[in-house]
Amino acid sequence: MSVATRKSSVTARLPMIAGIAFVVLFVVGFVISADTPDPDERLEWRRWYFDSGHRTSAVVGMYLMLLGVLAFVWFLAGLRQRLSEGGASDTLVSLVFGAGLVFAILAIGGVIARSVVPAGKVFVDQSLPGGDIAQQLEGLGFGTLLIPGALAAGAFVAAASAASRQIGALPAWLTIAGFVVAVLQLIGILFFPFALFVLWVLVAAIVLLARTPRVTT
Repeated sequence: MSVATRKSSVTARLPMIAGIAFVVLFVVGFVISADTPDPDERLEWRRWYFDSGHRTSAVVGMYLMLLGVLAFVWFLAGLRQRLSEGGASDTLVSLVFGAGLVFAILAIGGVIARSVVPAGKVFVDQSLPGGDIAQQLEGLGFGTLLIPGALAAGAFVAAASAASRQIGALPAWLTIAGFVVAVLQLIGILFFPFALFVLWVLVAAIVLLARTPRVTT
């Protein structure tokens, strides 16, 4: 087996591994940084950020989620190439990449909004704002992720499912599940539909990885 063939196989497999890494990093980062006060406990927000442990957790979670989004972009590029080389419609392939890229941008924006207060204190010793501002930035971050972010994620999953169905890149059951997940993203604001999007990406990445030929020496 030639060196070029081995490199081609590795190049095809790495983006799918990046898709799995996206889910792991994004979920772990979210869990680490999500232990904030309840929305109606406005007086607790400033006190919460006075705790250096809370600030550190928020910043670490931010880094993990951002790394996860970058891994998603790598997965996205590999998926586009896989669908294009398989003969999927150019329009669908473009929609897969475009919607996925919009999701990535919105996800980064949401993560940054949620991290403005703790990161400002950790990195430049910025004064902590009032609890209302901290709470509103948290709401902005979640809102960006779960409303426009979810809509972009839904468009990505729908296009990826349609393109995969054209060329048999994914099993029929997974493409059908993708259409259901895409429709559920229209609900917005709710966390469960968005979690299903992340789960779909994980399963799709695993399936595509398993379907990528391994080169043995």
